[in-house]
Amino acid sequence: MNGLQRGLLLAAIQLALVGAVAGKLYYDRATLPRVWVESTGVDPNLPIRGRYVALNLMFPAAAESARMPATDQAVPGRLELRDGRAVAVLRPNWSGPKRRGEQFFTSRPTPGGMRWMAVQPVALFLPEHAADPTRGNQPDELWVEVTVPPRGAARPIRVEGRR
Repeated sequence: MNGLQRGLLLAAIQLALVGAVAGKLYYDRATLPRVWVESTGVDPNLPIRGRYVALNLMFPAAAESARMPATDQAVPGRLELRDGRAVAVLRPNWSGPKRRGEQFFTSRPTPGGMRWMAVQPVALFLPEHAADPTRGNQPDELWVEVTVPPRGAARPIRVEGRR
């Protein structure tokens, strides 16, 4: 096998990998439920960020988690859809290791009441000439449409101002 053939084989493998990931994300977007989630923008202060914005997603607590005390510590939990809304289901006994499919949340007061913010921000791509929607918006004014997978973090689709 000469150098050209090896290069073409490597390019075909890379295209297959990228195609598989893109196919999975498109399939998830078409089949997983979509909901609107309250958000705030965060500037991660990265020198090479490109046209992405980082978003902190905030969720109301599920009924069984509503009595969890407000804390700055990260509390493990998962996302669930209930009555067409994404809610944070927090683990009351949160000592021990993180379980599969869990993420961490911290409490944040907002004008709409106490919310549980996902500790890990999500990134959303902005088209080249689009304005940054996170500039000047306060909590309860910036909403993100997300898909909610059975395990793990929500995936952003689009962002809008007040809903």
